[in-house]
Amino acid sequence: MIDHDMADDAKAANIICAYPINLDAVCNIRGEDISPLIPSSLNIEKIALTKAIASREDLISSLLFCMREGSGAELLIESRTAAREIEEAFSWQYRLGGNAGIMANALASLGGRPVLNAPALGNKLSKMLQAQVAVPLSGGLAYPGDAKKAGSSAAFADDDLVHFVFQFKEGDAVFTQHIKITAKSNDRFIATCDPVNTKLLSSKHFDAYCLENIRDFDGVLLSGFHLVPLLGYRQVFSEKISQIKSWKDRNPDLFIHMELGSFQNPRIIQFLLEMLMQIPADSIGMNEDELAAIVASSQQLSPDQALSGCRQSWREIMQAAESLQDRLGIFRVAVHTRDYIMSVMRKGRMSAKSELLALESGVNAAAALAATGSLKGTPPQEINENGLRSVRELCQTGAIPEGRGAILQSEDRIVSMTPSLVAREPRITVGLGDTATAAIFLHAIRDKLAAIKNGA
Repeated sequence: MIDHDMADDAKAANIICAYPINLDAVCNIRGEDISPLIPSSLNIEKIALTKAIASREDLISSLLFCMREGSGAELLIESRTAAREIEEAFSWQYRLGGNAGIMANALASLGGRPVLNAPALGNKLSKMLQAQVAVPLSGGLAYPGDAKKAGSSAAFADDDLVHFVFQFKEGDAVFTQHIKITAKSNDRFIATCDPVNTKLLSSKHFDAYCLENIRDFDGVLLSGFHLVPLLGYRQVFSEKISQIKSWKDRNPDLFIHMELGSFQNPRIIQFLLEMLMQIPADSIGMNEDELAAIVASSQQLSPDQALSGCRQSWREIMQAAESLQDRLGIFRVAVHTRDYIMSVMRKGRMSAKSELLALESGVNAAAALAATGSLKGTPPQEINENGLRSVRELCQTGAIPEGRGAILQSEDRIVSMTPSLVAREPRITVGLGDTATAAIFLHAIRDKLAAIKNGA
C-alpha cells in the first residue's frame, strides 16, 4: 500500500522520525548468569565505564559499574568478534530498538502519522513496526508488509543492527569472590554493534521524500547522534545538520526536537550543540545522566563530579537546563529523570498549561509501557514520592500547582515539572524516555495545529 498524500488530515500530525532503528537484543540481568563470567583478572575495586567494548571483560566492567552507580550508559562494540562473544554468552529476547524506531511506534500508537528513516529494513524489523508507521519508497510511502521492500537494496540486513541491552532492577545482585554488587536503581546498559546507525545513514527514498514534501510535515524528532564514534563525527554531523537545515529553510514552521544520548566523547557533544544553533533547532531533551555529561564537558569536570551534582537536587538540574538554554539560544530544554520530567522554555510560543499537560501525557505513556509492556495499557496510579517532593519544593519558590505538577513563571521563562509514576514490577526499562518524548511532542504538535485551526 502506497500513500502519496500526507496533507489530507492535518489533525493527525505528520512527523519525521530520524535516524536510528535497530534490533534490541534484551537480557534481564540475573546475578547467577553474570557471576561466572567475571574474569579473575578483573579488579572489582577498579571497575569502571570503559570508552568502548573490545572484549567481554570490557562489557562486564561497564555493566557492573552501571549497576553499582544506578545509572545507564551506551557504548560501542569495536568488532564483530567481540559482538559474537557477547551474543553467545547470554540468552536474548528481540524487540524493536533505536530512538527513531521506538518514537515512530509510539507516535503511531497514539494516533500520529510518523514517517521513519529505515535504510536497512528487513523482515524482523518490519514485523515490529506498527501498521501506521510509514517508510518512504519510490516517491511515496510504504507500510509494514510493504515497508521491507524499502531496505531490500540496502548493504546491511537487520541482523547487523543489533544493540545488546542489559536491563537490571533495583536490588539485583551480582556476587564475586570478594564482593557483592547491588543495583542501585532500575536502569540499563547497552552495548552497540551497528554499522548503519553509527553513521546515521538514511535511504535515498527518505532523503528525497522528506525534502520534496517537507511543507506537509508539522514536526521532526531527531535522535541517534550519540551513536556516532569519535572517528569521523564531524563529517557525519555536518551532512545531517545540512539536511535538517534544508528542511527548516523550506518550512520555517517545522518544530524540530533533538533527543540527546550517552555520547562517546565530550568533544562530540560540544560540537553537536554548536551545530544545533545553525538549524536552528527548537527543542532538545535528555536524561539527568546526559545533562551531567554536558555540564562536565563545558565546565571541565569529571563526569562523576557532574553526575553527583546533578543528582543532588532538582534545583541544580533546573539551573543546568536554564544555562544550556541560554547558551544555545534555544526555545526549550527538557530533562526526564527517574523521579520527574522538567522543561524550561521561553514564553510566547506555547502556554504553560499546555506544556504541563504535554509532560503529563509523556509520563502516562512511559509508565503504561513500563508497567504493562504496551502503550495501550493502564498506567500505574502510584506517584513517585521523590518527584512529589520536588514539586512541593518548586512550589515553595513561587510555582503554582497544576494537575500532578507545578508551573514556575518568571519574566521570560516557564519552568514546568510533573512527577513520574511508579511501576513496581517494570516489564520494560528501555525506551521509556523515547516514549515519553514522542507523547510530549505529539501533544505539543496537536495543540499547535488546534491553535492554527482556531485562528489563534
